[in-house]
Amino acid sequence: MGNLRDFTLLQPRAQLDRSFYDKLRAAKHGFRLVDRFVIPPFEGRGFTVTAGQAFRVVQEEGVQIGDICFWNARNPKEMYGLARTWAIEGWAVKPTTRVWSDVPWLRPMATCIEDTVVSTDGGFHHHWLGTHCATEWTEMRVAIPGLNSCHVNFLQAIEPFGLTEEHIRDNINLFQKMRPDPTSGKISAARSESRRGDYIEFYAELDLLVAVTVCPNGDNTRYYSVPGKDIVRPLAIEIYDSGVEPREFPAWTDWRQTWKGKWEPLAR
Repeated sequence: MGNLRDFTLLQPRAQLDRSFYDKLRAAKHGFRLVDRFVIPPFEGRGFTVTAGQAFRVVQEEGVQIGDICFWNARNPKEMYGLARTWAIEGWAVKPTTRVWSDVPWLRPMATCIEDTVVSTDGGFHHHWLGTHCATEWTEMRVAIPGLNSCHVNFLQAIEPFGLTEEHIRDNINLFQKMRPDPTSGKISAARSESRRGDYIEFYAELDLLVAVTVCPNGDNTRYYSVPGKDIVRPLAIEIYDSGVEPREFPAWTDWRQTWKGKWEPLAR
């Protein structure tokens, strides 16, 4: 295959300050719980997190997959960008994985600081493979219209904050065990190995609006669920004051100010 290259960030300002997050994780015993609520099955909730706070998505009653979206709470045009994050961080979320926005901001919005799920065979549970389920997508797969979906639940979560369906784009899949086939490029799903009390935790790098949905796929073994028939469990959200201020991320050079319809070298 010849020489391969990765997408390692060469600009020191953009590189992960691992010592900062090691200290942050070591200080978790001092985090102070400031809010906790439960998202019922077949629903979604939006909430705000202040820069420097941490939040957990918790398996409240047992195995249950979910989905999560991020926006800048002060400017929702800045949102989590899947493609940039994938190129920089890889396709799976683990401690010290950063969640990036896209250009022109291109900065970390949140950083994963904990994941308690244990995989027995190396499969990943938190990732951006396969996007979130949508009612149209489910109808296409199983020929049943009008089913609950994470897309509908995201809409329920963000409408109270003045956002609309056009703001629903990229998301991270949580507790959803997946594995890509390196030959075919296709992805396969398996039952989540998460357990009651397991959680994934993020540290807010800036003021965030976060939306979390309880996926109707339940434990990741079904395409859809019927209320009253299939088991779909709630997810809990816990928000903590960390007492640790985030590091300021530098802004990039604004080339748009001198844009003349084509690229020209910057004056040096």
